[in-house]
Amino acid sequence: MDSKQALLKNMHTFNVAVKTMSFKAAANELHLTQSAVSHRIKVLEQELGFNLFVRGTRQLFLTPEGERLHNTLARSLSSIFNEIDNIQSSDLSGDLRILTAHGFAREWLVPRLGKFKQDFPNLNLLVNIHEEIAELDKEEFDIAFYYGDYHQPNVYYLPLFEEMYLPICSPQYAKEHRLLERGHQGLESVNFLHSSLSTAWPRWLESVGSNIDCYRQSYQFTQQGLAVEAAKQSAGVAIGRLRFMTKAIESGELLAPFSAMETKQSYALLCMESMRDRPKIAAFIHWVKAELAQ
Repeated sequence: MDSKQALLKNMHTFNVAVKTMSFKAAANELHLTQSAVSHRIKVLEQELGFNLFVRGTRQLFLTPEGERLHNTLARSLSSIFNEIDNIQSSDLSGDLRILTAHGFAREWLVPRLGKFKQDFPNLNLLVNIHEEIAELDKEEFDIAFYYGDYHQPNVYYLPLFEEMYLPICSPQYAKEHRLLERGHQGLESVNFLHSSLSTAWPRWLESVGSNIDCYRQSYQFTQQGLAVEAAKQSAGVAIGRLRFMTKAIESGELLAPFSAMETKQSYALLCMESMRDRPKIAAFIHWVKAELAQ
């Protein structure tokens, strides 16, 4: 077999072995014997001149060199398969995988889906809710929407809109604790409602010069939206992103007894740079920009 063909074959075997972190599982997926997979990896290591795996008693671990190679290989394979997909289907059809947090999906994305369906009737949206993501290149998605700093290599980053953090509670809770009369001092007796993934409350208290312990009496939720819902039920004072609470404040369901805190971060649309020009992804990005311009 040609040496380049053998190298590609062994690279593919290495990629599957990393995905499964098991020669046995890789062998099952590739329809090979475990010894054949082990042999291919050994040949590849000899060809490259460095080890790819540390072979433990029951588990494999990537060497630093193996991890570097896999990161490059994964990006290259993604580009290849994306280009094949692009060639095979240039029309705006099929699935579009969207990754975002619950609050953004509920308040911004979902209200616009009826219009999106009219504009793109042949595109199926698969909306997956993850409150936070750390490494975009390890997630399976086409488009993501998140708040924060997600500037990462090989990631297309489109800022959507900035945000402000604002303490809120029910009018009844504010009256009970006399928050409008007592000001920040009134927070000494309240129950703080937190998102467990956020440090917004400590940052807000610091910004107003308060040393109140916001964890002494508190409820914590893994979703920010649940903290806001708890505030509506007079369970305490939550802190949330102003854009997604404006309607509840204007209707009188929530009250904002204190000032907002500006942030330097924003909501953003994200996708892998290598996928940005795929027709359906490019069309979706264009649609989002049009929605923002209205």
